[in-house]
Amino acid sequence: MAHEEIRSPKVYKSTAPFSLATRTTGSRLLHISGQVAQGLDGQTVGKGDIEKQTVQVLENLKALVEQAGGTLTDVARIVVYLLSRDHLPAVMDVRRRYFREPYPATTAVVVAGLANPEWMVEIEATAVLP
Repeated sequence: MAHEEIRSPKVYKSTAPFSLATRTTGSRLLHISGQVAQGLDGQTVGKGDIEKQTVQVLENLKALVEQAGGTLTDVARIVVYLLSRDHLPAVMDVRRRYFREPYPATTAVVVAGLANPEWMVEIEATAVLP
């Protein structure tokens, strides 16, 4: 099935060969690639600070959902990748600022590393758009 790329002027677009988000043609599904603590200038936001990084990640995710015509209430599923289990409480606290009940289905995974050693958290999402 064909899909279209969704870009937001509020989110840095890497030169790597992937789309930040795609919407399946003829569908309401929006698939958002793992978002990281990268500001619009491509630099890492909140180096060493899991709360600041999580805020940036969720702001990027929010910008992409809104660019596609939705809101964070349309996010049905997220996957959270963390460098440390100890970061989970801070990430959950920030999530509560962005999501309300019913919360998205969520998977959290502790990983050995992310693509950039400065990044502490990465979140991917699926939204069902109106």
